[in-house]
Amino acid sequence: MQFRTCLFLLLAFALIAAGCQPGAFSAAGASAAESGEDLKSPTPSAKDCPVTRPPDPLFVPPDPYPPQPPDGDRFWYGENGLWTALPEDGSWRQLAMGEKFWWWSKEFDVTEDSTPDLQVTARRLDGTAEEFQVSGATNGYHPSFHWAMLIGVQLASPGCWKFTGEYNGQQLSFVLWVPLE
Repeated sequence: MQFRTCLFLLLAFALIAAGCQPGAFSAAGASAAESGEDLKSPTPSAKDCPVTRPPDPLFVPPDPYPPQPPDGDRFWYGENGLWTALPEDGSWRQLAMGEKFWWWSKEFDVTEDSTPDLQVTARRLDGTAEEFQVSGATNGYHPSFHWAMLIGVQLASPGCWKFTGEYNGQQLSFVLWVPLE
């Protein structure tokens, strides 16, 4: 009986101590996520994820690319050297199941480089996760958005993810919420 009491007290103390850790998702926690520090949470939440929102003013890519992405609920994010289309609400469920991820650059010329040296990494901000899977970059074309660089992404788990793309000396980072199915 004494062992159970000690074990119960030890577990209770551990739970109380874990709950007393300063602001994992307070305003300070959001700043930590933006600075790239890992945050830990047993129950991640979309409201706690500092997702990338449309900039003001909006980025407009150079010709021949359209001024707005073909999907109505997306916005262009980046600069002429590297950009992508992100969801306006910051949530992209399909990334946990496997999704094509399109990237553009004014510098990309498919006639000179059909397999561009686009590197994409992702790190979970609200907890630990297994290594994420990304395919090697290739290219793709659609009449609505012209030539683009294309990778396949499949994240190991839902949560708050920071992505960084690098191409031809240009770097682009953003945060997305990947919800449960």
